[in-house]
Amino acid sequence: MAGPDRLWVALSDAAMSTVRRSLIAILVLAASLPGQTLQQIATIDLPGPKGQRFDYLTIDDEDQFLLSAHLGPGILCVIDMKTNKVVKAIPGVPGITGLEFVPEARKVYTFDWGEEKIGIVDLHSMTVVKRLATSAKPNGSTYAAPFHKVYVSNTLGKAVAVVDVDKDEIVKTIEFPSETGMPQYDSSARKVQKHK
Repeated sequence: MAGPDRLWVALSDAAMSTVRRSLIAILVLAASLPGQTLQQIATIDLPGPKGQRFDYLTIDDEDQFLLSAHLGPGILCVIDMKTNKVVKAIPGVPGITGLEFVPEARKVYTFDWGEEKIGIVDLHSMTVVKRLATSAKPNGSTYAAPFHKVYVSNTLGKAVAVVDVDKDEIVKTIEFPSETGMPQYDSSARKVQKHK
């Protein structure tokens, strides 16, 4: 897969109430450490109401930021992995169910189920700079760097929205007869695949 390595974690409400406003960041390179056990390396206190669901995590390798989608209160948390501190809690991403980091653009695309929109966050200003209306339940995504496109699965809308990251516009919506799953970019074949 082209681009930075990604780590996606979904935590249940029960797990979140156990950790109470804290996210236990476990960063493991499982592929390079076969047979190794997971170890807690940090506890990071996060803003927002306790017991509300977190969804996707991804890493900005250049800045060493952990980007965390806090679905319940609609917050994108930017965490400095060098200090294990929250750099910024970015509001205005209601029902954030997913995110995609585009390194060369220094942007995060958020998938905001609460308003059926794709949010665009500029990491320089750490603000939501644009919102794009999309089909029902934007969720999973993949970034195809050679094409400068983010492909966003709209699970209940039975569609994939194609976002041009240079223009920050939806340039195409591909409709399907059934719900869409997580799209994936195959860098060898130079194709995006939709999974159910």
